[in-house]
Amino acid sequence: MLFLRREYSDGPESPELVLIHYSILEGGSVLSRASLVMPPGTGDGRREVFLFLPEPVAGRPLTLRYGYSTVSSGNEWFSPTFDLDLASPEEIEGMVRLEETPPGNLRPASGRGMFRMLLPLKNPAADAPVRYGFGAMRKKPSADLCRVAIPAGKGGVPVIEAPEALSVLKARPMPYFCYHVDPADGALRQDKIAVARIPFTDETGDVLAVRMIWGDPAWGASNITVMELKKIGDESCRAAGFFFAEDRPGFASGWYQALAAYPLPHIFEGYLAGPSGTEVEYCIQLVRRREDGSLFTEWRNREGGGNWKITL
Repeated sequence: MLFLRREYSDGPESPELVLIHYSILEGGSVLSRASLVMPPGTGDGRREVFLFLPEPVAGRPLTLRYGYSTVSSGNEWFSPTFDLDLASPEEIEGMVRLEETPPGNLRPASGRGMFRMLLPLKNPAADAPVRYGFGAMRKKPSADLCRVAIPAGKGGVPVIEAPEALSVLKARPMPYFCYHVDPADGALRQDKIAVARIPFTDETGDVLAVRMIWGDPAWGASNITVMELKKIGDESCRAAGFFFAEDRPGFASGWYQALAAYPLPHIFEGYLAGPSGTEVEYCIQLVRRREDGSLFTEWRNREGGGNWKITL
């Protein structure tokens, strides 16, 4: 597995939100794509994020295509896209190869993506690489499931990518376990990954997209979930596609027409996840449509201010 550092500089004014959007292309086919939150830096205006990427297969071209977007004062800005050839990862600045035991980590269930979380170490001061992996609820706990070794992060707690789901029942992600071998004592630890469904109701019909920004209370691992209209049938107008559309105004127009075919109220839903028993904070960002067809964003927090909180 490859581990790539990407950086973004805020400029004179710090945006409210910075995202990086990336796709993994094998030839002309998209293997996967994701959008990640780039957390604020330490005061110097620089943000960084690490991308977990697959190893190239001999003889097959593998490309990382990525770009940035920001949200500030209700406006959304998108950068140009950049292509990075992954055929020779050792020649790319900021690239690290993570030790991975074949056949590698389990992938998400079909149609499901990944989320980022702090690995729940029992000894967060450890600075040795940590082995981790995932297993379905029916699997017997085993260190053999811990297939990837990741360096300890800031404060000794690494951020990992975990599947939103290994399996799905009635469109809902099913719980599973995250395992890791504690570098302090070599013991196998396990944490049940639980999910929570978060709904949002639009009574007006001018909301095109609902985005949930969420993470641990310290926001050490931030995520964005693009919430989709419940039971929407048109796969071509999924809200998450807006980030990757070449013609965003055209996509937004078709997107609005698809939503308008559904009666009000519109109920959007998305999932957040993490180790069972932990607290997660989240807030909501709306993308709304003006009468002239232009789009703007606004934030929603709980009544009285602050983020919503939920214990998984």
